Amino acid sequence: MNHQEFARRLAKNDLPSVLFFEGPEEYLKQSALQDLRKALLPEGLEELNETRLTAPETDALIAAAETLPFMADRRLVLLRDYPAITGRGEADEKLLEYLPHAPASSVILFYNVLPVKQRKIRNIAEKMGGLVKFEPLSGAALTSFVTDAFHNLGRECDARTADFLIFTSGSDTNQLMSEIAKIAAYHPEEPKVNPEDVKALATPSMESKVFSLVDAILAGQDAAAFSQLRNLLRNGESRIMVLSMITRQFRLMQHVKIMQYEKLSQKEMPAALGMSPYITQQYVRQASSYTARQVKEAVRLCLDTDLAIKSGVLREEGAVEAVMLRLLMLRKKPEPA
Repeated sequence: MNHQEFARRLAKNDLPSVLFFEGPEEYLKQSALQDLRKALLPEGLEELNETRLTAPETDALIAAAETLPFMADRRLVLLRDYPAITGRGEADEKLLEYLPHAPASSVILFYNVLPVKQRKIRNIAEKMGGLVKFEPLSGAALTSFVTDAFHNLGRECDARTADFLIFTSGSDTNQLMSEIAKIAAYHPEEPKVNPEDVKALATPSMESKVFSLVDAILAGQDAAAFSQLRNLLRNGESRIMVLSMITRQFRLMQHVKIMQYEKLSQKEMPAALGMSPYITQQYVRQASSYTARQVKEAVRLCLDTDLAIKSGVLREEGAVEAVMLRLLMLRKKPEPA
């Protein structure tokens, strides 16, 4: 199940005795843990009904799960990055046999930040209906996350403004929550957040900065493009990372060109790209600057340069500048008859 299904089942008190949290979306994972604590642990009795264990022996884990809750329906047994899951140990047969029969009076939560390397416990949790995946949000789900977060802080934000914030600051929910709190505190007497607030206050992500750099390339603005590259390098970004992001931009434009060739409608494109309509429109706008042949050539230039750097044929320093010059020249290169 995902975090939304988890919330629905938590509200219905319909969770199994073994839960397994995995995935890269730490903000949602931590929020789900707080919601679980709030639902299970009566106020003032939290410490009496939660046991936090680090690399426990199986007998200690079982003893914690078998302890009856105090003035509560269930107790919480929390294990973060259990060694038998992260590959630093092995789950013994006694634990594997116990978990499917864990008492309904306890919830054993395996909370994972590190990558899951041993899957035996994960598979048991999945069979019990307790596997919860926290994947990065995208599209409409990410837009709703932003609008809901503003609403919870007493401000209203429409979907287009939310998408502009995502476009500006990226899709990482931890970073978005920081930006949302900052923007919500700005002019709190105003009921609605507007794009001007986002433009004035939001911290641009690297993706946003590279998008602006590619905009300058597409517009043939040599000085602006190289000025933005210098700023990225001055802020600690590596040339190879910048090249990777430029390549991503042109590949997305190539996807747009393919979808246009296949006659996908404006309504179908966002779902195909996994992006909001607003962000999709930005890539459609960029793709309109080059022909399909030019976009294909741009992708080839970027990939060839990346391969040459990684194979030692080209030095990283100077190679990115060279590929940017060639991308700028594409606009001036006549199309074959």
